[in-house]
Amino acid sequence: MTAGRRRDEPGTTGDLFAAAAARAARPAPEPAPEVIEDGPPPPVDREALPAPAPPAETSPAEAPARADRRELPRPYTVSELTRALKNALEPKFRNVWVAGEVTNHRKQASGHLYFGLKDAEATVAAVMWASAARRLRFVPEEGMEVLARGFVEIYAPHGKYQLIVDELEPRGAGALALRVQQVKERLQKDGLLDPARKRPLPFLPRRIGVATSPTGAAVRDFLRVVHTRFPSLSVLVAPCRVQGEGAAATVIGAVKALCRAGVDVVVVARGGGSQEELSAFDDERLARVIAACPVPVVSAVGHETDVTVADLVADVRAATPTHAAQLVAPVREELAARAATLRARLARAVAAAVDGRRRELRALRAELSDPAHLVSRERHRLDDLVHRAGAAAQAPAKRGRARLDPLRARLVRLEPRRRLRELRARVEAASRRTSAWQAAAFRRESMRLERLRARLEPADVAKLLRRGFALVLDARGRLVARSGAVEPGADVRVALAEGWLDARVVSLDAGADPLPGRAAGSGRPPGEGGGGSGSGGGSGGKQG
Repeated sequence: MTAGRRRDEPGTTGDLFAAAAARAARPAPEPAPEVIEDGPPPPVDREALPAPAPPAETSPAEAPARADRRELPRPYTVSELTRALKNALEPKFRNVWVAGEVTNHRKQASGHLYFGLKDAEATVAAVMWASAARRLRFVPEEGMEVLARGFVEIYAPHGKYQLIVDELEPRGAGALALRVQQVKERLQKDGLLDPARKRPLPFLPRRIGVATSPTGAAVRDFLRVVHTRFPSLSVLVAPCRVQGEGAAATVIGAVKALCRAGVDVVVVARGGGSQEELSAFDDERLARVIAACPVPVVSAVGHETDVTVADLVADVRAATPTHAAQLVAPVREELAARAATLRARLARAVAAAVDGRRRELRALRAELSDPAHLVSRERHRLDDLVHRAGAAAQAPAKRGRARLDPLRARLVRLEPRRRLRELRARVEAASRRTSAWQAAAFRRESMRLERLRARLEPADVAKLLRRGFALVLDARGRLVARSGAVEPGADVRVALAEGWLDARVVSLDAGADPLPGRAAGSGRPPGEGGGGSGSGGGSGGKQG
């Protein structure tokens, strides 16, 4: 929009809304005035738009009012705006490289990859179709820095733009190492790095196949060492590229050609180089071809410090191509010397065996020349058999007696009469012990009873009453032990040795104490004196 425009000028928001309200109030359409646009119009497909309505007849009275108002520009539809943006943006970003961090990565069952690329300030949605994802040599992970090549597409149904990725590779110094590590993990998961599947090299191959560059120093060193060690050994060279784009495919073709040619062992060789130059031998497809090779494979790539995926999958890893030649080609002179040594050992062994058989033959001939010796030997053998037969015949009887003796001893221990005698003796012994215990217990309890009787003798009330004592009971039948327990005039009962007396108390503690020498005292509370005459212990009472 043009800067500095006032609110009441045509084209401002307030004027536009006022114009829209005036158009709605008019009963008839009016001619459309000239449209003022700020800047160049967007690239809209005007052929698809409807033609504007022709201007209507206006009266002279309405002309001044319309002079101060301007008509709204024709609005875009959502589809028109999205189509205009697609036409403006997609051609401009048809082939772009975008660097960012992978976020929200997910893989669909169809093989499509959906993820986002973000940096510190923005995020863009990205998608990689299954046809392109199958060419990836690594697995994108959350948070990984990558470089993506593709084109920008505006997805109209959602009204957002996204990057359609055709190529994707890790970013930074560790990108190659990451791809190699992921290849190793997949091969390890499939068991191709298992040492148990490694095959031994043939002892003396008839034909050796070499997959390497025909112009490099590696093939020259290999052939020189092989022909020096074993000049007549056949070597078949399958030429291939060992570095650069497409080198892995040519190495794969060379290995397959050597397998079809019927060689006994395959050597994949290359001289030293940087990690990038040796990257063709980190290719997963080449590793799987080496693992599937029907004959043993020797990997001789780079120097001793260079380790590639092909080295890990191959049956034998050689430090250099020269080392590989030493592994597959034995030294012919050493083989001849070893064969001569083995031939001499075989001759000595055969001679020793022949001498041994001759000695046995002479011994047998000596035995056959003396028949008495044969008869004596057979007699000893017959005596031994007779002895063993007698022992075998007596063995069952001995085993039977061995089983019978314990049973007889057990039967003697369990004989009924002996058992009865033992039980009778036990009963008699128990009876004697019981009689002795009863006598001792009777004596002990009799003495205890006498002691108890002697202790109870002084407390016998009947004897006390026969000696002249009496028991005085009150009206409730309670024992009267002191004079203060009853009142004068109370009825009491006096129990004697024979019979009893019913009496009435006349006085308490009157006169002299009938028991001289007893401590003086009164059975009544202090302050109360006894007076009057009466009978104590039944005197003055009537006989019942």
